[in-house]
Amino acid sequence: MPSKKNGAPETVTSRIEIGFNDLKEKWPQAEAEYDDYGSLKILGHPVMEKWETNYMAALANVACKNGGTILELGFGLGISASMIQRHRIEKHVIIEANYDIFSELLKFSRDAPNQVIAIQGFWENCVKHLAPNSFDGILFDTYPLTESEIHKNHFAFFPYGYKLLKTGGIMTYYSDEKESLQADHLEMLRASGFNNIDYEICELETPDACQYWQDKTMVIPIIQK
Repeated sequence: MPSKKNGAPETVTSRIEIGFNDLKEKWPQAEAEYDDYGSLKILGHPVMEKWETNYMAALANVACKNGGTILELGFGLGISASMIQRHRIEKHVIIEANYDIFSELLKFSRDAPNQVIAIQGFWENCVKHLAPNSFDGILFDTYPLTESEIHKNHFAFFPYGYKLLKTGGIMTYYSDEKESLQADHLEMLRASGFNNIDYEICELETPDACQYWQDKTMVIPIIQK
């Protein structure tokens, strides 16, 4: 039997209480707030925290398995981008919607050992301008900007991921799954064209106060075209 999907009420309710009214409209120009504990917030929403580091490293390992050209969606604290840059890749395309974070991305791109192409905007608009069948690996990790996207904002990207990947290319993403890929998750992947679906489990040291994840494990998707 599949394990119960994560979606602890507190990780949903805590963000609904912060509010999603006009969040997407406000997001690009909103201030990115960093604290001394390695956390990033925008408009009160917990975008990313340093405890994710080992999970980001695992995602980067999957996305970079084939080397070549990597697409990353969402820069955040730059943790996964830094991990990707440790691999033998040829090109690293990164899409980021928030202006403050994009400024950090530009700084990152200047010192990165491998070529970085930084693109500002929401992924939904930017991917339309990327060539199909052009990426060897994809790592998707953006923040949900509507209440309905909580714990499943990656679902909408799956059809685009399939189109953008080369044959044999690998997609991975922040899964919001505790121990397995649930039925609705698998259905969305298969409806997008993916049949080679696998995953691993990553152990986490999630802080008790984290507003967006409460479990001590998360699935690392390994989705191949």
